Amino acid sequence: MKLKLHNKRYKRFLLILVVLVIVGAATGYSLLNSRSNPGEYLTARVERGTIRNTVSATGTLQAVTTVQVGSQVSGTISALYADFNSVVRKGQIIAQLDPALFQAQVASARANLEQARASLADAQARVLAAEAVVKTQRAGVSSAAANLAALKAQRDDAETVLRRQEALVASGLVAQQELESVRANFKAAEARYNQAAAQLDQARASEQSAASAGLAQAQAQVLQATAQVQQAEAALRLAEVNLSHTTITSPIDGVVVSRNVDVGQTVAASLSAPTLFTIANDLTQMQVIANIDQADIGVINSSTRVNFTVDAFPGEIFQGTINQIRLNPQNVQNVVTYNVVVDVKNPELKLKPGMTANLTFTIAERASVLKVPNAAFRFNPPEVSPEKLRQMLENQPGNESSKAKREANRQPNRSSGEAQAGAAAGPAERKEERPSGAQGAGFAPPSAALLEGQARLVWVLGPDKKPHPRRIKVGITDGTATEVVQGDLREGEILIVGQNVAGENRPQNRQTPPGFSGMPGARGGVRR
Repeated sequence: MKLKLHNKRYKRFLLILVVLVIVGAATGYSLLNSRSNPGEYLTARVERGTIRNTVSATGTLQAVTTVQVGSQVSGTISALYADFNSVVRKGQIIAQLDPALFQAQVASARANLEQARASLADAQARVLAAEAVVKTQRAGVSSAAANLAALKAQRDDAETVLRRQEALVASGLVAQQELESVRANFKAAEARYNQAAAQLDQARASEQSAASAGLAQAQAQVLQATAQVQQAEAALRLAEVNLSHTTITSPIDGVVVSRNVDVGQTVAASLSAPTLFTIANDLTQMQVIANIDQADIGVINSSTRVNFTVDAFPGEIFQGTINQIRLNPQNVQNVVTYNVVVDVKNPELKLKPGMTANLTFTIAERASVLKVPNAAFRFNPPEVSPEKLRQMLENQPGNESSKAKREANRQPNRSSGEAQAGAAAGPAERKEERPSGAQGAGFAPPSAALLEGQARLVWVLGPDKKPHPRRIKVGITDGTATEVVQGDLREGEILIVGQNVAGENRPQNRQTPPGFSGMPGARGGVRR
């Protein structure tokens, strides 16, 4: 019994010893391999697929036409005929203010108008009386003038008889007594003529006095009364307009989006018209006001395709069309954006005013193209010097790196604050700042964005497990992958995108030739 127990313990001891030996051997091999192997490459496969260059933005949904209905007069709400979500027609009564005060004002204005009209009638009667007096005076003048003419004829006749009698007396044919009688008749006729002339002058003076005083004053009173009538009519119209404003009607066909008053509430329109209702014209046609960063507004036009989502329907994509790109810049905390109006059809009324829309503007799209991950452009083999990298790129025929670099430096739409700082900084500031982790080895520093048609180098893992350079020309990018438009890459090849390097073997302060590598793709915080 003791022998069996001893054998079991011996076998267990041997098993533990074997396990320890195996673990130690594996650990030693791993340490030896890690010291002998300079690093393990991180790879990705060249694939074929679709690449979309897009700009992202946010905006707010709203109706195309929204009218705020207010009140032009102050008063108390006596009745409401519309509520939230009510469908209203143009001219439909939606609220009523208490009209009692304005009805009294209309009655007072109408009484003032009647009083003004009565004053006008009295002034017109005075004009008629003054005109009658003037006519009477004019008739007296005519009568005095006729009487003067008759007396003038009598005087002339008496003067003729007197001259004849004087001639007869001088010749001795008539007695002196008859001459004196004729002379007396002439003097009497002349006196009557002079009296008639004085009466004519008096009649004319009376006519002028009546015309200038009584008639002119009466006519002035008529003009004043006429003006008072017009003023009273205007006051009556104003009172009637104010009375009509106590009835609030809908200015458009639409849906009541908001109601801001209740029955019994007093509205004061002394300083500004208070908003009673907000009415949206047609919720089947809506629009989104999107805020586009100034770095991306240059690539957006009316033909750009727009898709967006809302939080209420996370799995559904809505479509829109660009209606207007407004030229008015919005500057908020030194961030300049432009408003882009996107028209949206909403036949099912799913979209509600005020929803936040997450928009995607598709700038360019390529289907079934070779694409490489953008990380491949940031990898450089640690053992290859920057000078050799530059020579490898420049010795290729049709090199465009220098031109691409110059164009990248002139690009107004830089991707981010880091890219802008990198373009403006001096050589000392543009040195590579490598990440501290193990995967940071072999990466190029962030710099200018990729440009279409630009020549780049990528590294393919060959059969000998070593990196081999390949020169390609790039197309559009979505920030993660980039289109290959020309080069000797093939679908399925293995690209090197990084390398794990031991700490003591990690290169320090390596720089990449200008114009060779950089962070591709991203254009600002909203560009993908």
